[in-house]
Amino acid sequence: MAVIINDTCITCDACLQNCPVEAIVDDGNNPTGNPRYYVQPEKCVECVGIFDDPQCAAICPSIGCITWDMPFTKEFDAHFLNAEIYKLGSKNGIARSPAYKEKKFREDIPLTKRGIGEKVQEEPQEGEVG
Repeated sequence: MAVIINDTCITCDACLQNCPVEAIVDDGNNPTGNPRYYVQPEKCVECVGIFDDPQCAAICPSIGCITWDMPFTKEFDAHFLNAEIYKLGSKNGIARSPAYKEKKFREDIPLTKRGIGEKVQEEPQEGEVG
């Protein structure tokens, strides 16, 4: 995965309806128990090869709600195995962590902008038309 939905989520359903890989679940199905939508890290591909930008952020009316996370690669396996933040699916009792199967990610987003709440979608500058 490479995006997280933070606590500014207004549960409007826009991201859920626009995710091309169905990686997002609603607040009632959020495995962490938080009252917001949740991106399943083992499913998210940052829309690589599908769209120019992550569609969840492109459609989200809450600017800043969608933030970059670390790439879902073996290098960050321990990051995604943090059960306090992520609830990974499993297959035959094995967590679907990056060690199980890596996912595509946007290589043009530097690691310095990942995992620290960096916004995927920025607010338009004054006078800019979205």
